[in-house]
Amino acid sequence: MKRLSFLLFVLVGIVSGSAQTILLKNGESMPANGLVRNGDMLMVAVKTSTGGAGQVGYQVADVEELNLPAPDVLKYAEQQVASGDFQHAFAQIDPVVTYQKTIRDIPGNWWAKSALLEVSALLGLNRVADATALVTEISNYSKNPEILTAAKLQIALTTKFDDPQQALAAYDAIINQSRDPQTLSRAWIAEGDIHVEQHELEDALLAYLTVTVFYPEKNPLLPKALWGAGQAYAKLKDLTNATKTYRTLISTYPDSPEAALAKAELTKKENKT
Repeated sequence: MKRLSFLLFVLVGIVSGSAQTILLKNGESMPANGLVRNGDMLMVAVKTSTGGAGQVGYQVADVEELNLPAPDVLKYAEQQVASGDFQHAFAQIDPVVTYQKTIRDIPGNWWAKSALLEVSALLGLNRVADATALVTEISNYSKNPEILTAAKLQIALTTKFDDPQQALAAYDAIINQSRDPQTLSRAWIAEGDIHVEQHELEDALLAYLTVTVFYPEKNPLLPKALWGAGQAYAKLKDLTNATKTYRTLISTYPDSPEAALAKAELTKKENKT
C-alpha cells in the first residue's frame, strides 16, 4: 500500500490538470484521476459515498485506450533541454518516463515521447551509453512511425560518422520521413553544423534558415538556429545580416545561452569600429 501511495504522490507532479479518462472495450468512458498501474489492474482515485478518498480498479485487458493529456512537465523539460539545462531537464522528465513505462502497453500513453526527451537530456549530460540504450528500447517498443523517425535522429546524433556525407545522408533520410517540427528542426540544425565544419557556409545558412522560416511557432530550438544563421552570415562576410540576426536572437530569446553568445559577438564588432 505504501508503494501505491507513493505512486499517487508522484503522479500529481507528472500529469496535466486536464481531464483524463479510460475508454473501456465495452464503449464506456471512465474518469481516470490518480491513475496508477497495479499488476493487471488500473487503479483510479474516487470519492466514497461518505466523501472520503477511495479507489476502483479496471482490468487492463478490458481497456481499449487511455485519454491522457500531455504531462505538464514535458513542456518545461523540453525548454530546459533547449537552453542547455540538462540536469534539471533530466530530473523533471525521469519520473515521467518511469511512470509512463508502467502503462506503455496501453494505447494513449506518453512513454515513447517522454523517453525521447530523456534521451536528449542524457546526451546533454554526456551519458551516451544510457541514451543509446534508451533509444534502442524505444525503437524496439514503439510502432509509431514519427516516434521511430525521432529515435533514428537520436541514433544519428550519437553516432560519430567518419564521413560527413554519411552523416548528411542520415539526416536527409530523417528529414524526408518526418513531419514533426522538433525532429525536423534538430535534423536541419545538425546538417547546418556539419556544413559549417566543412566550410560549406551557404549550405549551412540554408539549413539554419529552414528552421527559422518553416518552424517558427513555439520552437525551443530557434535560438540555436538563429545563432547558427548569424555565424554563417558572419563567416560569409555579410555583417549586416549577421548583426540583424544576432539582434533578433537577443531581443526574442534574451535568456538563452545563444543570446549571450550573440551579445559577445556584437561587443567584439563594436570594439573593432
